[in-house]
Amino acid sequence: MIEMKKISHICLMALALALAATSCKTESKISRYKDIYAEKPITIYIPPTIDQAERPNKKITDKSYNNQLDVAQCYMRHSLMKPFETKGYYVLGPLVSTEVAKADSLGECHINDTAMLKTFADKYGVDAVLFTFIYKWEQIGEDWYVYVEYFLKSTKTYTTLLNTKMKAGKRIILGFRGDVSITPRDAKLTRNLNLDPSTAQRVRLLDLVNNYVLRDLPWANTSKDFESDINKNARFSCMEYYYDETGVEECRPMSVEEFDQDCFLLKAEDEK
Repeated sequence: MIEMKKISHICLMALALALAATSCKTESKISRYKDIYAEKPITIYIPPTIDQAERPNKKITDKSYNNQLDVAQCYMRHSLMKPFETKGYYVLGPLVSTEVAKADSLGECHINDTAMLKTFADKYGVDAVLFTFIYKWEQIGEDWYVYVEYFLKSTKTYTTLLNTKMKAGKRIILGFRGDVSITPRDAKLTRNLNLDPSTAQRVRLLDLVNNYVLRDLPWANTSKDFESDINKNARFSCMEYYYDETGVEECRPMSVEEFDQDCFLLKAEDEK
């Protein structure tokens, strides 16, 4: 039964990719990230992830569920550093950025707050600020999904250097009693962070998403590989990502309308 479901899912993804190919044109990195190549940002500031996912308070089990989401939100910010550093960028991580915010009495960062962006640039030498949003979590059968969005804003020109929307899913293995099981691929993360299985699966999914989105960025100007990837294909700016239990990643382009329909319209209906 599990194998049939997997085959069915692969067929649906293949069909979606075939249909998308007729309407979506692959974009090169020099086209999608032209402003990054031009501005050459090096230092990145990462404020706390803005979490807009619903927090229910109707059942006793909601407390455990909400705690899972809270831990996942906190971890998302921490796991954003490594993909940037891998590409040669310098990141003001959570500890440093928290002290910066306290020192300047900065409240919640807003994407279009140019005065705050200017403060980061003038006082701390920050070239760009990465804003991240978690909009929604949902379960569809044996799969858990999260809807996220990334904005990388220049502190020099206030240009949006990166904007990516992603609906990301992961197969969840359940035990005989219906409880979440940990696969060997997730065991190390669970052990190192001392997480319960359900929270670990959410954290793992966000870790996969961060890596998939941010490792597509161009190499930093300080890297010997800068501009070596300009003609390579960039990943989609709006996409559906899926990670199965064997470690295979699948991705297909989504329209913004499709993302908004699945994320916001269905979310509004669920909250009624």
